[in-house]
Amino acid sequence: MREWQAADIDKIIAKKMPEIVRSVLNQNKKKNIRRRPRNKGEQNVLDLLCTLRWQKALVAGKIKIINKREWYIEFD
Repeated sequence: MREWQAADIDKIIAKKMPEIVRSVLNQNKKKNIRRRPRNKGEQNVLDLLCTLRWQKALVAGKIKIINKREWYIEFD
């Protein structure tokens, strides 16, 4: 059976750490790709939800219309 020294283990960890961290970060960046188009009902529901969220933000004062082409939007 092989004996391990703490210094040897630290060297191995330090050597492999960048590769491990990179692989973990890359796994989180993968975005699910939609494989099918949205149907009309699904699109209508999403449009309604976006419209309601927009109106709620207007009422709450998070969106201020300065003029026709300039708006102030407060992000959370």
